[in-house]
Amino acid sequence: MKRITMGIAGCGDIAKIRYMYALERMKDKFELIALHDRDTPKLDRISGELKVPGYANFDEMLGLSGLDTVIITTYHPSHADLAIRAMKAGKNVLIEKPFATSVQDARRIVAVAKETGVFCMPMPYEIYPNFVRAKELIDQGAIGQVSSCNGIFSHQGPVHAPWFFDREQARWGVMADLGIYPLGILAYLLGPFKAVSGKVETLCPERKSLSGEAIHGTVEDNAVAFLEWENGVLGTITANWCTAADKSGCIYLITVYGTKGIIYLNMLAHELILYSPGKPVSGAKKINYLGFEESYIIDVPPYDDHANILQSYYDAHDTHVIPEDPGLLARQINIIEAIEKLYLSSDTGKYILLEN
Repeated sequence: MKRITMGIAGCGDIAKIRYMYALERMKDKFELIALHDRDTPKLDRISGELKVPGYANFDEMLGLSGLDTVIITTYHPSHADLAIRAMKAGKNVLIEKPFATSVQDARRIVAVAKETGVFCMPMPYEIYPNFVRAKELIDQGAIGQVSSCNGIFSHQGPVHAPWFFDREQARWGVMADLGIYPLGILAYLLGPFKAVSGKVETLCPERKSLSGEAIHGTVEDNAVAFLEWENGVLGTITANWCTAADKSGCIYLITVYGTKGIIYLNMLAHELILYSPGKPVSGAKKINYLGFEESYIIDVPPYDDHANILQSYYDAHDTHVIPEDPGLLARQINIIEAIEKLYLSSDTGKYILLEN
């Protein structure tokens, strides 16, 4: 297949860390031909550094006949509008998390993707080898009947980018930045959520940015959600920007409990551990994990957090279907609704059923 031509809308840190560097390493598959950002000085600087044309006008970039795909990495509330404009212009899209900041917008994106026939790949991305293998183990009954689960993603907060803490710019807080990841993993592993309840709070409103600038937070920085699945499985996720860990040493763990075993996923270490009492795991190294002597390190292929995303996009570009995850778009609506209804539950104190 020929190289896919890419444009990036939004030239912030996630664009640089997750996409610009990975695209540079994957020149045999991708060519970055356009950049867009509403901050003209930033756009000019990055355009000069990368030697890639910059477009202050998004529609002008969309008018490029040779542009195949637009990666959306702008402020959260703009994702839906920009993605829809790109798709209506005939461009495929890769949308950074959160996919949208309302269920209504999430449904609009999916509807336009179906109407236009373009390839729409949303974040967060769950098709890493350790998650795929964990799902296989669950589906094969390696831990028996799943009973409960929990996930946590926490660190000190994105103080490198103060806009994350501003409701007018970000709309959602820690749930859009961190909470969406364990939600996505658990929905991938166990299926769509049936209901949600929980609480969000602003625990540490006053902070300082990396440059020393005062930050007054107006979004939630501390959240806990209680989740229910149709089959009676119960779970929780915790997300906060109030934990004594920086982004490179964050707390990012998933645990799935079953009647015959337990799965532990440590995302920072790309580690998958299976506690399997009474049933040895052939070919796996036996270890003592958290005091459990019948635990096994499950071998998974090494992977790159960023290159794997682009490789999946490349592999699915012609078919518009990721083989390991054909229900990706439907799951995104469910995840966005879970976040939206968590805020409603926090405001009302009610347990909320989901529609999707």
